[in-house]
Amino acid sequence: MGDVEKKLEAYEVKREGEAEILMLKTNAVFFNPVQVHNRDMSIAVLRTFVAKRKEEHEEMINKRNKSRQHVSQVPKADGDGTSSEQPASSSLDGEINGDHGKELHRTVDKAEGLSTEATHTPSWKRIRELNAPVVLEALAASGLRSLRYAREIDGLGKVVALDNDEASVEACKRNIKFNGSAASDKVEAHLADARVYMLTHPKEFDVVDLDPYGSPAIFLDSAVQAVADGGLLMCTATDMAVLCGSNGEVCYSKYGSYPVKGKYCHEMALRILLACIESHANRYKRFIVPVLSVSMDFYIRVFVRVFTSASEIKNAPLKLSYVYQCVGCDSFHLQCLGRTVTKGKSVKYAPGIGPVVPQVCSDCGKKFNVGGPIWSAPIHDQDWVLSTLADVKAMKDRYPAYNKITSVLTTVSEVSLLLSCY
Repeated sequence: MGDVEKKLEAYEVKREGEAEILMLKTNAVFFNPVQVHNRDMSIAVLRTFVAKRKEEHEEMINKRNKSRQHVSQVPKADGDGTSSEQPASSSLDGEINGDHGKELHRTVDKAEGLSTEATHTPSWKRIRELNAPVVLEALAASGLRSLRYAREIDGLGKVVALDNDEASVEACKRNIKFNGSAASDKVEAHLADARVYMLTHPKEFDVVDLDPYGSPAIFLDSAVQAVADGGLLMCTATDMAVLCGSNGEVCYSKYGSYPVKGKYCHEMALRILLACIESHANRYKRFIVPVLSVSMDFYIRVFVRVFTSASEIKNAPLKLSYVYQCVGCDSFHLQCLGRTVTKGKSVKYAPGIGPVVPQVCSDCGKKFNVGGPIWSAPIHDQDWVLSTLADVKAMKDRYPAYNKITSVLTTVSEVSLLLSCY
């Protein structure tokens, strides 16, 4: 017992939410208590994702059942003029080969499980069971975030915690055991380079969490490949000086976008990060849909869903713009990268038309600086924000940073509602 007590003297217990971790008093493993805001916000959004994913799955089942019922009731005329019903399994061929079928292939479920369907419907046409979402925390350190995910979010499956530092992985494994079966049954820790691990596990994770100290740029290419279709990518960037315009050339080298200084610098930082993620996703015929983007404390954090569609990525230039910022006043203008030309039923894509500004500012007579490209499409999903806010208020006692995240979510919901009125 004396040896055990002596070993425990080197540690102190840190509690956050429902998770507890053993931290060396020497701070050998990185732990930032201020990031409780980040972790609470992530848990709130992840709870919404689990609920939305289940709703979308149930909606897909109902949609398929209705289509089957409709097809099975359509009479087919025989050669003698009489009508007979065509079996639903064969009548669905045309629909399954169309857009509706393509949408069904992306859904993972097996809820219909009838023996007749198993007999008459090919396996690739069947809807499979909705499995519990699998989460990857690419930069785990002490493992606190993964432990909170496992212990606090209902309906979550396996949580994989990665780190390329041996001391961090040892600490993570120690903390998993310290939290008992509630954590050890779900969380597993691995010593690995997150970039390599994500590249070798394409589309295997329903949620990928990137929370680096600094820029996430080097992880984005592998991260967008590791997320499953319809999955959630959560990404933090703390290099705010770079993103807000103090080092424009560094920002361009990391994110492929040039920042301009303005009062909207934090929002521009969000839009630069979103444009960078979209660029990486487009290389693999994928695209993003932002559900929440926030600037908190000393960092920005974006939550985006990732989908695959070769046709949809043609719209990528329509979501990106250059920024013309007047050097003498606060006036700014956006120049979209692309546009569509519609003739009848034909839609063609063309470069944007510009410039959208004269040589000098019409308000003060000064010249313009040019920045971008940035993400100029919506950065929030109002329905997601309101759902997340309602869930947080319903579980107030489970969020250590309740006041902070409710204030941020309330502000986002009100701003999004205001913008939707224009």
